[in-house]
Amino acid sequence: MIGRPTAIALIAVGVVLTAGAMVLPWYSTAYAGDVEVVVRAWGTQVVNKPGDWPAGELSPWYGIPVAATMALLVAGVKVRWAALAGAVAQAGATAVVAALVVSDRGHAADQQGDFALGYGLVFLVVGTVVALVGAVAAQREAA
Repeated sequence: MIGRPTAIALIAVGVVLTAGAMVLPWYSTAYAGDVEVVVRAWGTQVVNKPGDWPAGELSPWYGIPVAATMALLVAGVKVRWAALAGAVAQAGATAVVAALVVSDRGHAADQQGDFALGYGLVFLVVGTVVALVGAVAAQREAA
């Protein structure tokens, strides 16, 4: 089995990868007229926004539930159940984000936009899996 120090290291790597995901673009959609919508954890940026673009910026704020789960993962260094709770909650938050991304990809296809995944989503998924493995290992070590 994995020892506690290794489990804590896996949780830490998961947190670092997730933190990286919070600043990188998650996905983008390019539309006609060189308009691009770039979605990050903390909001959406419209590049080359035309004058007839719908009012207001899009703001998904995907980062709020992910940041809350990262706090639980960090607390898991001292409180054993917190790491597992944070990892499971982060897996749930990642699943919800994945569902929203699939929905947005369908919307982009309807609008004839060119959809592209960003490194942020890759970091989020990998960070979630690594943190979950570390949290489960830490929990099993305690038993």
